[in-house]
Amino acid sequence: MYIDYEKIGEILGFGKKFFYDMKVKQNIHYIKNNQKLVLKELKNGLPLYVVFYVYDESKWKSQSVYDLMEKDDRFEPLIVVTKNCAPEENPNYQTAENVIKCYEYFKSKGMKVELGYDIKRNTFIPFEKFHPDIIIYSHPWYVQEKQGPVICSKFALTYYIPYFLPASEQWHEYGLRFHQYIYRHFVPTKLVRDYYAKNMPSIEHSFSVVGHPVLDSLNADNNEEKKYIIYAPHWTVCGENLRFGTFDWSGDKVLEFAKNHKELNWVFRPHPLMYNYILTSGFMRKQEIDNYFNEWKSFATFSEGGDYIKLFKESYAMITDCGSFLTEYFVTEKPVIHLVSEHLKPNSTIKEIDKTYYTAHDADEMLKHLHQVILDKNDFKKEERVKLLEKLNLKNSNSAEKIINNILSDIID
Repeated sequence: MYIDYEKIGEILGFGKKFFYDMKVKQNIHYIKNNQKLVLKELKNGLPLYVVFYVYDESKWKSQSVYDLMEKDDRFEPLIVVTKNCAPEENPNYQTAENVIKCYEYFKSKGMKVELGYDIKRNTFIPFEKFHPDIIIYSHPWYVQEKQGPVICSKFALTYYIPYFLPASEQWHEYGLRFHQYIYRHFVPTKLVRDYYAKNMPSIEHSFSVVGHPVLDSLNADNNEEKKYIIYAPHWTVCGENLRFGTFDWSGDKVLEFAKNHKELNWVFRPHPLMYNYILTSGFMRKQEIDNYFNEWKSFATFSEGGDYIKLFKESYAMITDCGSFLTEYFVTEKPVIHLVSEHLKPNSTIKEIDKTYYTAHDADEMLKHLHQVILDKNDFKKEERVKLLEKLNLKNSNSAEKIINNILSDIID
């Protein structure tokens, strides 16, 4: 029976917190009952129809899982490209053009893909239409209700492969309502699992250590010519929440350094949200950010969206404050100049990885590392990185295989 806790909260004067907590509890109870029924329905019923929920091709990190499933008779994988439901004033807001671009990306790769958003009618298509047994999410926010884990729990088991590798100890990585509603949350390392479980003991059972699929791709055939330097700034350039960005003190300095050394092959790869966030936050005027981007485009390769694995392999160093890239690039064994935000609270893995990187907390430290690592090519910490990579067991992780075996163990007796 549906109970309108919001209305009760208003009548009794308990406010939104009352509604929020009670609604979450109601949904969790509802989902658990559904999961039992779905598991019973799926037992030994192969093949499994798997839907990958995607709304941003630049954050597609599960290619190795899709590829392995496509070769396996026990699975029928499908990409469903949808739209997020962020409001127009939000930097995450998407247009119909974003949806089409994402759809065409997968279509061009010859993958099985359908639209989960009706562009003509401006409506979200319920996922039940695709008859999934399994839904694999990669985003925890701005998921439209009809496509979210609560409603979808009626007919499918819901799994979560984050589009990012965890870098911080912030609650948004493990403590959202979304995380409490998911049947299985795949995490990269035991250190991450233990931290999440400590802070969310009620859903400890949902965490499974499998590495990360993006590392499968980065570990394979890593013999390309090393010719690029990548500058990859994060989008959180101001504000106090999730503040990874250091663009306020590093952005102009990196550009100036790159312009003074055009003999090098530069790649400018800003976070996909950076441009919109700078505008919506008021950090810079449109002309200012356009001028900045255009200066990079005048002499460097501009990279946005799509697959960046090949780019990583063809580079020889990275300058970044993006959290996920700190672990992803680590497996290439190449140096990183990590631009460290004073607001960043790194997790245990990043603290270890940072010891093998060249960390800069201000412009002077950054310029020193740029000369040493980029110009002089003095990567004296490489041996430390190689040893730590072996210790953390991120090399040759076979994450896709572990994820598939995990799914099958849930369903096959």
